[in-house]
Amino acid sequence: IGLLLTVLGHLVVGRRSLSNQFRYAARGAWQMMPAILILWFAWALSAMTDDGQLNTGGYLANVLTDRISPETLPTIVFLIAGAVAFSTGTSWGTMAILTPLAIDLAFRLVSNPDPSGPIVLATCGSVLAGAIFGDHCSPISDTTVLSSRASGCDHVAHVRTQMPYAQIAGGVSMRVGTLPASWGISPWFSLPAGLVCLALIIRWFGRTVKHGS
Repeated sequence: IGLLLTVLGHLVVGRRSLSNQFRYAARGAWQMMPAILILWFAWALSAMTDDGQLNTGGYLANVLTDRISPETLPTIVFLIAGAVAFSTGTSWGTMAILTPLAIDLAFRLVSNPDPSGPIVLATCGSVLAGAIFGDHCSPISDTTVLSSRASGCDHVAHVRTQMPYAQIAGGVSMRVGTLPASWGISPWFSLPAGLVCLALIIRWFGRTVKHGS
């Protein structure tokens, strides 16, 4: 629909002929072929981690069930979700894999399971946040690949430059987010604390980059 509206718009204003528009559209589609190829491999890798194949989520659940304390569960789930999303390149797939496993772990580890308790809620949020964090850093993520290809930026350079920002935000989120939340500290404290930490990091370690440098 978007392509059709674009073609009609150019025809109305008379800026491009129909043949030129289809030629340019074919050229643009061909430029995206390397990205599509990477996405095919990423989806194949994601399919290999499903329950019927390697069962990555089930393996992680069996390894962690008897080795961690309830207070560290949200932070560990955040790290695992980030690692799985980074390896598979899909945030939605990571959420689908880890959400039922993480919630089950939270109920097993808490002595008095409460769906609205801090451990369960923090664990659920850690799955979502960790999946987005890992997907943002992953070089095989569809969003990362399409961003670099669409902007004409070198893919490896795009990954290397955006990863530090995500890592800083992820580190702050664990220190003032998942850890305090597991102890029942209100998010009304954690959110301002996170903003203050990020502002101080920018103030102390940030530097002005000149255009073209």
